[in-house]
Amino acid sequence: MQDKFDIPSLPQEETKKMKLNKNILVFLGIGLAILIVLGFFTFYYIAPFGTQVVYQFTSNNKDKVSALNGAEQSESINNNATNTLTIPEQTIRQNIVTFNLGLLSKKIDGVWVNLKFKGDPKELKIGVKGELKGKYTYQPLYQQFLESIKPEKFSDLLFWQKDKKYKDFSEFAKIPPLEKTIATYNFDPTEIFSYISSNSTQGNFALNKMLRGTHEMLVKVDQAPLSIDIKKQDQNAYKGADVLSIEVYKENALIVKKEIPDDGIIEASSLRLQAQEAKIDIKDISPGIYRVLLLDKSKGGDVIITSIKINQKNVVFKSSVFIVDSKETKLFTTTSAISATTFHQAGLQTLKINGSKDFEIAKIMTTYPISLSENMNQKTATATSKLNEIDIPKNDLIIRGDGYFTFGKNSFFNPNPLNSIDLSDVTDTSGIDYIIARYQKVKKDGDWNVVQAYFDPKDINVDGDKLYFSLESPGLSQAEGEITIGSLEVTVNKPSWFGSALPNFTPIITTIKKEGILDKFINFLKNLWPFKLATSHQPSVISKSPKAPTNTPTPTPTLKEKLKITVQNGGGIVGIAAKYADLLKTEGFKNVESGNSSSDIKNASISYNKDQAKELDATISEIETILNKDYRTVNRITTTDKDKINIILGALPKPTSAPKATPTASPSASH
Repeated sequence: MQDKFDIPSLPQEETKKMKLNKNILVFLGIGLAILIVLGFFTFYYIAPFGTQVVYQFTSNNKDKVSALNGAEQSESINNNATNTLTIPEQTIRQNIVTFNLGLLSKKIDGVWVNLKFKGDPKELKIGVKGELKGKYTYQPLYQQFLESIKPEKFSDLLFWQKDKKYKDFSEFAKIPPLEKTIATYNFDPTEIFSYISSNSTQGNFALNKMLRGTHEMLVKVDQAPLSIDIKKQDQNAYKGADVLSIEVYKENALIVKKEIPDDGIIEASSLRLQAQEAKIDIKDISPGIYRVLLLDKSKGGDVIITSIKINQKNVVFKSSVFIVDSKETKLFTTTSAISATTFHQAGLQTLKINGSKDFEIAKIMTTYPISLSENMNQKTATATSKLNEIDIPKNDLIIRGDGYFTFGKNSFFNPNPLNSIDLSDVTDTSGIDYIIARYQKVKKDGDWNVVQAYFDPKDINVDGDKLYFSLESPGLSQAEGEITIGSLEVTVNKPSWFGSALPNFTPIITTIKKEGILDKFINFLKNLWPFKLATSHQPSVISKSPKAPTNTPTPTPTLKEKLKITVQNGGGIVGIAAKYADLLKTEGFKNVESGNSSSDIKNASISYNKDQAKELDATISEIETILNKDYRTVNRITTTDKDKINIILGALPKPTSAPKATPTASPSASH
């Protein structure tokens, strides 16, 4: 028996191979680890597939979110718990509290703010901006008076009337009671036009007067599309390029911008070429008031506007006009006082005011104040749309005034038909008769108020890697009031590189609670395991935070919410389109407009996208049931317009013979 076993040694080449294989495995392992780490940082911080980042203000970690500047730390003790729990809270006694947060990306798809608080301030609102020196865009969170009343809901508005006079907001919008006190909150008074069903035919505005320099117009769009045709001619009296910019705004948001370039002559030759033209056609536009700015970018007002054509009948000029036409002009205005200036001897003339009073423009380069109607109250004049008339024989005048100008009475409209006041400025609410507000009433969670605000990304210009917030309660400090913050949560949508976020993509949660990068990396590795539960990649820190509101940031719109429905009168009785538009809104359809059709048909028709026939079948059937109140025959027509339904209501067919009368029971009051 041998004491030792003879183990033959491996050849040298085999030993080298084993060492090489081991090195390759080590190298591959290190490479895989590096890829995982890089993947983690790419996935977590770059989020190529899009994500939602939720920032929770619940303690004092400042890695991702700043503290609430101006808030005071406090503690709330839950006496009902088995063990006494102390939850960090923040108390606000100042009018303004600010904070900011770091972003994963400059591009955002939306911002939600969820707030849980105690207190009864007069008002609480949240502002956001994407640049340090920019202006805040605000959304309301809480309004004391609105919380104390029971307004009616109309679409996305709240409508309240002290004494019930109107059956609904639609009836109120048609003829607002201008003698009453109307207050608005988070609502632009010019939006009233978008809630009025117009049964008048769409008219046109045409102005062939020559205007010089920059002009601002307000256009009331009754129905889409909005078409604008502008012609300009360069005078070439000054050296430099003569450019006219045509800009269309909805409130302060620029919708379309188009320029008419220089005619090619930049020298001061006074050579005039043919007029140049530019057309703007906005097909998908909602009814309402739009601002059209004709911006003269030349030196010395070297651009002459020779023609303006708009396919809407109601157009007014704001604040000023500069008329250089050779033919006599008749100008109408709502203002009771104007000023007139001319720079040339040819502009010296005598104006006639309201057909009776003469006013002489005797000197050049002199501004003449002119009272159009000494006895006219300005507020009443604007409210009743009373127009003052100015006859201008020679033109070459700059006419200015704090009001609106028009070249024909038929084109005039009042851009502020409500003469309303802002509810935020009201100290005594007892005198308010009507309120129109875009506002969501608070929800209750025990003693806590739960509120939410949403900011559209188009309203936020992100210039850096932060969002800046301002939580404001005007008058809180002066009233010695306070607000206790239970939780404050900001959700930011980051868009995907590929157009949209992956479905069921889990939000990244950033809390004030300290969570090291190692914890995040471990969580990421856990998430790589393919057999985890759907909720396994929710970080455990969420359960340790105070319970935040469970509002869903991005609800999927239903068909009734996303469908654009147009109801048109195509031969039916007057008001039939508005009637059925209101009926559809009552049944939950959100985006409904009414108007007139150029068609003249019998019965009714419904047009919808042929590729959506299966998806829309149940919805079309529901609409048919509604139309069957008057129309027994409803024809279906397919089109190529996606997410759009067009309803045309024609004349009801006359019965071939009168049916015999049969005794019937009297209908009940409920019918």
